[in-house]
Amino acid sequence: MGARLDPNVISSANALRARSLETTKPPAAPQQAPETAAQAPSAYHRDSFESAPATRPGMPALNAPQPVNEAADAQAAQQWQVGKAAVAQKTEVDCGESALTMLEKVKDQDGVPVSDDQKREEVRSAEATASKAVQDRFQLNLKDGARPEEMAAVLGSMGIGVKAGIANYDTWAISEGLKAGQLGMAMVDSNVLANLGLPADQQKQGPGALHWITIDGFNKGQSGYDTMDDQFRVKDSVGGEYWVSQKDLLKAMDVARREHGASGGMMLLQNRPDVTTPEAREALSRENLAQTESLGKGNGIGSKRLTTSESS
Repeated sequence: MGARLDPNVISSANALRARSLETTKPPAAPQQAPETAAQAPSAYHRDSFESAPATRPGMPALNAPQPVNEAADAQAAQQWQVGKAAVAQKTEVDCGESALTMLEKVKDQDGVPVSDDQKREEVRSAEATASKAVQDRFQLNLKDGARPEEMAAVLGSMGIGVKAGIANYDTWAISEGLKAGQLGMAMVDSNVLANLGLPADQQKQGPGALHWITIDGFNKGQSGYDTMDDQFRVKDSVGGEYWVSQKDLLKAMDVARREHGASGGMMLLQNRPDVTTPEAREALSRENLAQTESLGKGNGIGSKRLTTSESS
């Protein structure tokens, strides 16, 4: 039988081997936390006013198909150029001006890239013109928010007609208008829309503020007979771009009317590239006012709000 090895030698050899393995074994990759719904990219919501998919909790995952704007051809026939990024607010109360700037972008026909700030200045110029057109009816001032009549007057000065004002649940008129190539501008409760993408424990409680959004996309819902699940693409000066069902949009309009002095609703808008002269735009500003009476006056009389927090 061969000689037996000293146990102390065995222990030393094993220790050396263990240290060798520790130094040659590649370091373990850092362990990543599993992706949560809040981290997963959404196919339906885009934020930061960019074209890349965003991260927003509670929205459909990226593998869900992006809704197709089925009104694109009809919108092109009306000379809208939809598909551009939302315009972000500059202040807490200028969502009306931002929504108008969004519309000024999509009605632009020359194809020359122009910044949002330049388009905003064009809206301010249109506001000054509209102020003269309606000065015998009310004082127009978008700096402290925007009432429906103020928005309608500026729209006319921009060469955009208000085809209809909808304050109640006329789901057929809303869907048909969007399908026909009209765009939407809605006054809604801000918290209702904000809560759509938040888990229950993070949702905002109670009513929010009156808030203007534009609607520039339509997708027929899965139901062939119920328009409540029709999908609309929203451009929101706070939330960016996202799709909502007609059911959720109407809820946001309804809460606005119940919680904000019977104010809220939607205007369906028609591009009017034929209206080019100052006189014709002044006339359109005044014509538009007739379609906004049902949307209410917001929380103010004339151009002033009771507080700047009442309307954005």
